[in-house]
Amino acid sequence: MKTKYIFILLTVLTFNFTSQAQDQGEKKQLYQHKVESYTTMRNAGIGLTIGGTILTIAGITSMSNAIASDPDLLTDEMASKYTIGLLCASLGMTGTGGGIVFWVIGSSKKNYYSQRLNSLTFNLNPNPYHLASLTYRF
Repeated sequence: MKTKYIFILLTVLTFNFTSQAQDQGEKKQLYQHKVESYTTMRNAGIGLTIGGTILTIAGITSMSNAIASDPDLLTDEMASKYTIGLLCASLGMTGTGGGIVFWVIGSSKKNYYSQRLNSLTFNLNPNPYHLASLTYRF
């Protein structure tokens, strides 16, 4: 009976150690890939934020120029100019909002995985040649 429990315990521990014993090179490549992808996300967020802000300013300027020229928007030219300004301002605000979200999430995750990439780890390995290892990544 005791041997059965010991066998089950050893089996569970072996599976736990093998799941923790992932190759350090694979982890490093995974973290590098994540840092690159989140850097791309952050840069896209910066671009969307800047582009959205410029588009919002251009749209508001176009709307205010149309109202200044024709306060009642009676002519088709001024009404279309106001409509284009309204569309630009709406798209710009949407781009700015999405860009801020991408920028914040990308920057946060990039910093997280950069820190994980440059960290000190202790790894238990059931391999008979390497029982335990202490790794500092830089």
